[in-house]
Amino acid sequence: MTTLQFRAEWSQQQSGTIRAGEQLQIEYAADRLPTCRASYRGQDAWNIAAYVRFLPGGEVQSGAVAKQPLVVKVPAGATEVELWFNNTDNTGCVAWDSRYGQNYRFDVSPA
Repeated sequence: MTTLQFRAEWSQQQSGTIRAGEQLQIEYAADRLPTCRASYRGQDAWNIAAYVRFLPGGEVQSGAVAKQPLVVKVPAGATEVELWFNNTDNTGCVAWDSRYGQNYRFDVSPA
């Protein structure tokens, strides 16, 4: 399984080749988006969601990455994957990590 790491110091690291038909793990350092951190009755009331779009088909998968990695399956016909992240909390706070709207892009190799 290939892993994409989005590290706290704003670097990205890819371990392995992303291949169509295989799984992709996304690890995200919550310190990249530290602003939305509300709590409710002593519990965290915030999350960070990863959005993963595969091209050229446009399939989108998403899930929480604040406390654990997200694993998605790469569609068979994918040639590229793009990612962006959204931090929200129960006060209405919203923050984005999307390379200033350009999104993070990685090549996908055939199966």
